[in-house]
Amino acid sequence: MKIFITGDFCPINRGDISQSNSSTLLDDDIRVIIDQADLRITNLECPLTKHATPIPKTGPALKADPQNIQVLKNNGFNLVTLANNHIMDYGSKGIQDTIDYLKEHNIAYVGAGPTIEEIDVIFKTKDNFTIGIINVCENEWSTDERQGYKANGFSEIGMFYAIKKAKQKADKVIVIHHGGHEMYNLPSPRLKRTLRFFVDCGADAVINHHTHCVGGHEVYKESPIFYSLGNFVFDKPNQRNSIWNYGMGVTLECSKAGISFHKHYFEQFNVELGVKLIDEKGLKYSIKELNTIIADEDQLEEKFEEFVQQKERMYLSYLEPVRSKYVLALINRGFIPSLWNKRKRHYLKNLITCESHREIVKKLLSNETSHP
Repeated sequence: MKIFITGDFCPINRGDISQSNSSTLLDDDIRVIIDQADLRITNLECPLTKHATPIPKTGPALKADPQNIQVLKNNGFNLVTLANNHIMDYGSKGIQDTIDYLKEHNIAYVGAGPTIEEIDVIFKTKDNFTIGIINVCENEWSTDERQGYKANGFSEIGMFYAIKKAKQKADKVIVIHHGGHEMYNLPSPRLKRTLRFFVDCGADAVINHHTHCVGGHEVYKESPIFYSLGNFVFDKPNQRNSIWNYGMGVTLECSKAGISFHKHYFEQFNVELGVKLIDEKGLKYSIKELNTIIADEDQLEEKFEEFVQQKERMYLSYLEPVRSKYVLALINRGFIPSLWNKRKRHYLKNLITCESHREIVKKLLSNETSHP
């Protein structure tokens, strides 16, 4: 079985076909690659809905016009992953609309939906060969249940049992994970350990996206791990000629004997509208260098420490507490409101529940408290 997988599909701005004349967006070279696969997967990074009311959260609330499902249909995609941090941005109504459109166009989905259904795994069979695909995301706003709907949140214990269960039915199991640090093209040491853990549990291949840039990859215990596929269709006006504008697709050749892979790189919604195939040399940095760093624990830790220091001011501003005992006394007695207003509490919740955000906070606080 041949499987083609891409990263984030979010058809907004110039990628919104309801505002343009194109219903494909992809160049012919990419479409040839997609057509050669039996299973064609992309990560639907936002709900397809006209619902107007977003959920209360931090960060942008994303949605796309339902007409954009034609891009998926016209380019042959037959499965979307929904476990990501934006699929519930417009609540239960947004995801209900999305699922209705997917069903109407005969596109399968996994990773989010009604909590009474099995949303974490989907099985596909061809010629007496069965693939199990598990889809999970880090715990941000989408993993909170809303009126019986949610995205499939990640936990190590949950993944251990999910992979073991899927292996009972499938010849091979692929894990598609949505997480990591945005605009950082390496896995943190924690993320590397986590994705390797999936292999230790029995996964035969692991794919990650969320970072909005292409990451490196490795083969661990004969199982390929891709640390980020970057964006597939995601136009952002303030991102031009940056790492945002590049992505990759992976073709997995799956059989009972094992899994091999082919990489495909592309430039997406940069100066020109659309997605076009490029050579690896056309990327903004060297994949070979990334892979070398990933293989070296010390270098990987050093690079992550540099990234954390770049984020220090932003994260510490989220955590800045009031220290005056007099102000605290006034707050505790109800004379003045808490300085952690509702928006601040939203930030704190996300920093605590999301694995990648929590990782940076722990690192910063550890750095501060480890010195006299």
